[in-house]
Amino acid sequence: MKEERNSIISPRAAILAVVATFVLAQFSVIVLFLLFGFEVTLAFSELLLIIVPLGYMLYKKVNIRSYIGLDAKPLKILLGLALGGLVFLLNILISVLLYTLFGPSAAIEESNAKIIETSTSPSGLIAVITALSLAGICEEFTFRGFLQNAINSRYSFAVALFVSSLAFGLFHFDPQGIYTLSAFLIGLVLGLIYHRWQSYVVSAVVHSTVNLIAFALIFLIQV
Repeated sequence: MKEERNSIISPRAAILAVVATFVLAQFSVIVLFLLFGFEVTLAFSELLLIIVPLGYMLYKKVNIRSYIGLDAKPLKILLGLALGGLVFLLNILISVLLYTLFGPSAAIEESNAKIIETSTSPSGLIAVITALSLAGICEEFTFRGFLQNAINSRYSFAVALFVSSLAFGLFHFDPQGIYTLSAFLIGLVLGLIYHRWQSYVVSAVVHSTVNLIAFALIFLIQV
């Protein structure tokens, strides 16, 4: 798999593709909202993140399955679920630490409130669960499977981990910087997991599991 990654996608091309993804996502979300409303936009906006990276990989005729480590064996899924629980606990510790140092994040509180409000209807609940699940699938594809691999093909793992995690943090932009920093730190953990097991499936399941556990707790507390 390492040979498959070497020199296929340059770091520069990958970074430009991710920048293009940010721009595309910003404009496309507005169009989706105007055409289909909030719930549909929430459910499927994450798919916008894979359009440019996936399109570029297809253009370069990359063996995507081998390149990103797409091996959906049951043990990989179970490993992702188990690690997801541990990463969730780590995420709690990070959140408590950042809250202690910087106070509450208005962006996080507003996002949580909107999610809970949307979840009060059956269709809204489905939209939220879909969005949180797709977040793990799509974000891990773009930031770990695509960007981290491309940078690591030419530079050290430390550089690849830092840059991909920074991009991941900036994608979760927060004017206060709290959510951005939190996402950056979790991005480091997800990047380490991806590198350790060389598996997109493991990191994607971990990411989605963390999201869904967090939502379940918030939802149960509010009910």
